[in-house]
Amino acid sequence: MPELLSHLRRSRILAILRGVPPQHVPKLIETLLGAGIELFEVALSDDLGLPGLRAARAAFGSDVPLGAGTVVTPELARQAHQAGAAFLVTPHPVPDVNAYAREQGLGVLSGAFTPGEIYTAFQGGSAAVKVFPAGVLGPDYFRQLRGPYPDVPLLAVGGVDAGNIRAYLDAGAVSTGIGGALTRTDWNNPDWAALGRTAADIRAQTGEPI
Repeated sequence: MPELLSHLRRSRILAILRGVPPQHVPKLIETLLGAGIELFEVALSDDLGLPGLRAARAAFGSDVPLGAGTVVTPELARQAHQAGAAFLVTPHPVPDVNAYAREQGLGVLSGAFTPGEIYTAFQGGSAAVKVFPAGVLGPDYFRQLRGPYPDVPLLAVGGVDAGNIRAYLDAGAVSTGIGGALTRTDWNNPDWAALGRTAADIRAQTGEPI
């Protein structure tokens, strides 16, 4: 868990791969790595998720920090673990998934929205709390949360892009989760150069060296 938080603090971006065809997942990760993004989540919200996770693990072994997202049941957590996930991400607090992660030595990032959920998620062992949807709440929500929860690492997810990532980090988020802005292309004919430029632009806004 401390290692996962260190990755989040250093990279400032968790790339969320949702709806990416499995055959393109390794190339996308390679492209994002080239832009300085080093932490990845493959969302399991559709049938592409588990095959994509397996493809990524087969391509990179243990060299790339790789998690599974939208994990809402212990059974899905087990499947994600078998497919190669080193950490699990939930959209809301799921105590049974946290328990599985503890038993298996996996990191976990629990989703939350309200202050009560955020505290529950952190107390449940989440390395950082995924505040979602961040775009609805805005950076000031994170700034306000620093008062009662100064020691809770917060991850801003949902609606984060090059235009606002710096605002979330300045407001106190330790890192961000970015999906659509990093994966938006025609997957029948991916524009890898454009994906790389977009990723580099977003990464540059963090102010962190590559």
